[in-house]
Amino acid sequence: MTHNDRRPRPGIGTREGPLTEHEAAAQSYQDDQGWTVGVYGTGVWLVTGHEIEAFDMPKELGRRVSTLLDVPVPLFESPDDHGVRWVFPVAPHTGGVVRELAGLDVDHVRSGRSVDLPPSRFGRHRLRWITWPGIMPSFDTVLHAVMADRR
Repeated sequence: MTHNDRRPRPGIGTREGPLTEHEAAAQSYQDDQGWTVGVYGTGVWLVTGHEIEAFDMPKELGRRVSTLLDVPVPLFESPDDHGVRWVFPVAPHTGGVVRELAGLDVDHVRSGRSVDLPPSRFGRHRLRWITWPGIMPSFDTVLHAVMADRR
């Protein structure tokens, strides 16, 4: 959208005063990446769909997949009380469910589900970017790296 374009654009809403860290992050995702996001308190989330989907996997597998990809792709860390997971945002997938992913503890976050984004904070856990959004990889690119790791 150009500065001369007066059409309404997605936004996180308006309120008086400065934006919180989480509101600013949400607005940045919308303005810079074109993602439709929401914010509530210390959480920022993205609803997957025609803009973006994600792969959520154990950190160790994520590290190997990142190495196999051999190029920087958007990647963030999502810790919780059970461990750390790595999340790869990807371009949407139009095909069916890849059943082999479940056996690898990989969650394909498909259309209509939500993904928490950095800098979300849940208790003592805070999501953080490992590699900042840049060129969004295709679903197939990350899927091939996940499957290649099995060999």
